[in-house]
Amino acid sequence: MKKNLLVSLCLGTMFAVASQASASSCQINSGAYAGISAGLSAQSGKSNFVNSTNGGLGPQVVQNTHNASLSKNSMAAALFGGYGMKFSGFWAAAELFYQLDRLNTKEDMTLSGNSGNTLKSSSTGAYGAAVHLGFVPNNNCIAYAILSVEARRFNVKFSDTTAPVNIQAVLKKSYTSIAFAPGVGVRFALSKNISLRTEYKYAMHRSKKLSATGTAGGVTDVVTIKHKPQVHTFNVGVVYSF
Repeated sequence: MKKNLLVSLCLGTMFAVASQASASSCQINSGAYAGISAGLSAQSGKSNFVNSTNGGLGPQVVQNTHNASLSKNSMAAALFGGYGMKFSGFWAAAELFYQLDRLNTKEDMTLSGNSGNTLKSSSTGAYGAAVHLGFVPNNNCIAYAILSVEARRFNVKFSDTTAPVNIQAVLKKSYTSIAFAPGVGVRFALSKNISLRTEYKYAMHRSKKLSATGTAGGVTDVVTIKHKPQVHTFNVGVVYSF
């Protein structure tokens, strides 16, 4: 529901931008540009959790599973810069970007009848590169598709306060995920050097398997998590052309 609302908001804003652009007498020309944007990030996806304990009795004696939701919304801001070229009614650009957001989730779990189990996931931004390919319906408006790659750092932690620390496996892992992030955008001129743009991107991060093991007194505890986040981003920004 939240993803559908975000996409609807993005498409509605793009339509309004395109309508306003047709009435402008300004132009967007080839050249270098830089800018800043703000908007929303919406994280979706899930973490598949498996906790197995073997008490030295041969076969596995305890196994817990849990699917944790990674749903989280956050305000977002981004800096970007690149170079664009307009030719024969078409537009092509390449840019670098850095986005700041705060996609932190926390879920309390009950395993084997015991509460006090917590699974946390956090990410505070992404950076990457993008290519814009589109067309120019008039001299002051550009509609384009986005082909981008983003790198995002994730921190994942599972802890259990119900078992002795020297027995319970405590998972605390950090990793950088690189994802393909397609999207769409519209840009229109406000003056000779200033334009406004709105974009929607969907970063498709792949599943990452994380594990930890704790052993004491003949008891072995294993925690395994398959972490698969997805990130939707909607930004409105101001662009300055040099």
